[in-house]
Amino acid sequence: MKLREGQHPKIFINSLLLVLVLGIISGQYISLTGNRQLIFGLIIFGMLMAGGILLHYRSKYIALVLLAVMLLLGIMRTSSCLGIGDKDILHWADQEITFSGELAEDPVLRQGEDGELHIKYVVGNITILRGGIEEKCENKIIVYARANSFGELQQLPTMEVFPFEQYGRVGDKIQGSGQLRRLHNYQNPGQLDTVMANYAKGIHGQLSASKYSISLTKQSKSYLNRLAGDIRHKYKSAMDEVMPPTDSGAIFAMLFGGYGGIKPELLEAFTVTGLIHILSVSGSHITLMAGVAEVTGKVLGLSNRVTAVLATVIIILYSLLAGLVIPVVRSAIMGILTILALTLGQERDAQHVLSITALGILLLWPLSLFDISFQLSFGATAGLLYLSPKIRKILAAKVPYFIAGNLAVTIGAQLAVLPFLAWYFNVVSLSSLLANLVVAPLVELIIVISLLAGIMVGLVPILGKLIFMCSSLLLGMAYELSRLIAQLPGSQLYLPTMSKAIWGPYYGVLAARSLPKENQEQVLRKFKQFVKLSGNNSKYVGGAVSGIIIVGLILYSFQPKEMTVHFIDVGQGDAALIITPHGQAFMVDTGGNRQGSYDIGKRVDVPYLLHYGVRRLEFILLTHAHDDHAKGVAGILGKIPVGTVLIGHEGQAVYRKTFGESNPAVGQESYGVLQEGTEMSLDGVRIQVLYAPVENTTGGSTGNEFSNLIRVSYGQHSFLFTGDLSADHEKVVLERGIAVESTVLKVGHHGSNTSSSTDFLQAVKPHWSVISVGYGNNFGHPKPEIVQRLARYTKQKIFRTDKHGAVVFRTDGQRIRVEPFAD
Repeated sequence: MKLREGQHPKIFINSLLLVLVLGIISGQYISLTGNRQLIFGLIIFGMLMAGGILLHYRSKYIALVLLAVMLLLGIMRTSSCLGIGDKDILHWADQEITFSGELAEDPVLRQGEDGELHIKYVVGNITILRGGIEEKCENKIIVYARANSFGELQQLPTMEVFPFEQYGRVGDKIQGSGQLRRLHNYQNPGQLDTVMANYAKGIHGQLSASKYSISLTKQSKSYLNRLAGDIRHKYKSAMDEVMPPTDSGAIFAMLFGGYGGIKPELLEAFTVTGLIHILSVSGSHITLMAGVAEVTGKVLGLSNRVTAVLATVIIILYSLLAGLVIPVVRSAIMGILTILALTLGQERDAQHVLSITALGILLLWPLSLFDISFQLSFGATAGLLYLSPKIRKILAAKVPYFIAGNLAVTIGAQLAVLPFLAWYFNVVSLSSLLANLVVAPLVELIIVISLLAGIMVGLVPILGKLIFMCSSLLLGMAYELSRLIAQLPGSQLYLPTMSKAIWGPYYGVLAARSLPKENQEQVLRKFKQFVKLSGNNSKYVGGAVSGIIIVGLILYSFQPKEMTVHFIDVGQGDAALIITPHGQAFMVDTGGNRQGSYDIGKRVDVPYLLHYGVRRLEFILLTHAHDDHAKGVAGILGKIPVGTVLIGHEGQAVYRKTFGESNPAVGQESYGVLQEGTEMSLDGVRIQVLYAPVENTTGGSTGNEFSNLIRVSYGQHSFLFTGDLSADHEKVVLERGIAVESTVLKVGHHGSNTSSSTDFLQAVKPHWSVISVGYGNNFGHPKPEIVQRLARYTKQKIFRTDKHGAVVFRTDGQRIRVEPFAD
């Protein structure tokens, strides 16, 4: 590779970026600590020195050296960010600790369905207090607290009159205690990687505060973030005086990010119409700030250079106001450099600036690569700069220029991030085209005038409050419009998950199409030279490729059809998905959160189903009515069509209470009751209800006494789903002579010592056992004695969803194989 002055600098910069990305991805799997990191650093330094010498004598090799250095830098930076240093907080993981520190951000407060207060703190500058010894630690932690963590409140206030000051502000000192845990998220394909996102912010651990352990001390230090927090709270207080809490919560989120206080209907409408990004400070906000500067510059007749300076100042001030957290800083840096290049009229320079900015960001914060906000922000901006101009030229010949411009921006951005949308969400919002034409300008107006209103409140309070009232009225209009657009037929289009093997060719085609026409022809000529194609024999090659594809499809059609059984990681709960050989699907249990603070059905089950192409469930079988087995049903209903929900003998009222009767879909669903001895067949898959207790015959009071026992079989292999079946009921099953032998056992009650008796395991004779259990759960599941007992009677291997994530079994009825998500 030869790099001469003026020769394809954009290609070279993007090659450096691509190699850095590969290095960061590789760095996840390479541990560099201590001497290894030093040696790696010396190698990079040596290569840079060699590159300097080559630049003087043989410049054609310098590009290769720089690419190699960038690869090694990516590996080294990622490994250092993921490694545990000498003073890392994780040295105290899985231990009860007492800590003191400072609030790195304002707390996030939320009121749960039960009215209980939930508070999330991000704590930095941490000191561990143990045995009279103080030890300073690096990194930050998330602290989850409730009202009883303080022991101060006698009566819980409502969100409308919430005493925010009582729960601390950025910069305040905090002390508390609890068990420190490693960061953990649901380990399923397509799930957002919250662990890496937090690592990118310097957060390495989490802690649930013990009762009455939290104490806060106000600090009067003049922190810049604290000043910004004061301004944000003044904004919120002024809005609360003149508009409903739901409106002030939504507008506050539009201004500074977050989802607190937003009514679910607005959140859903914004999600469907592709406007959800407005509720997190991102590149769109920075672009809007630069747009305000550009309009101001034109109105005042300012030069391009002065307008560029004004845009920079506005972006910096807004970033300070939004809080200098890494995502905001990242968006600001990318926005300032890219938008300034566009403001100065240098579109091609903006493309260079975007790549250089991404290089800098990833070198400073390599884990940003795994943060969805960076992925979508960078991808959408790249689509805006590379694809939208070409799309605009095509559309401008057919529709008015204004409409062509708006459509080109939306289409270019969505094409650039399409594989990510498919991987994470499995939907593309067709309604976003209309929403960006109609609703987005209205929302942008709300943001601009609300920021202005906050300034006016300090100068002319009546005028500021009047503008806030106008913002509230405009928000109502934006909500109604987005709701109507969201209800249009085909507002969302299902997007199948793209295999990552397709990502390379997809982006290769986009990159080729984004090149100028002369460069496209040059690339095509070089490709033909590489494969030695002429105009005549290219037809034969095309025919040969088509023939290979046809043969491949024929061979695929003759492959044995498989049933897949997915044990989904839903934390402390049970959920399994079964997909028949011809694509029909049903579930056994759905998981759920006992506190109701996180909708497992909507946020874990539905994304998992869509990721595997499941758009309808023939039925859902529930082992019993406990939240951690059945509450996820509510989140699935209304999102995924379900034929029938089959329940146990506790009664419909008990199940409806578990699901949440406020959900309209719950009341409309048809329910059937599982009857012992029932058998069903679906596409060759046999479903047996082996045991379904009608009444509590063992005298227990946990609710597990009604657990159904279900077996799913295909060919020679079977899967036994035990729910929370207790040892007493296992004994009843064996006494009745019910055959329970199965290839795979879903271990009862998450590995509790109330289940999995020796006699029962001897009768099942499992080849594999799967424990569906949550990381760091408060119950101590699975119990060590049960794990040891399982090890004696399981012929192959024991899987745990807290360690292995989702576990998928595939069988054609004879052969069987297993694929854990995280091994």
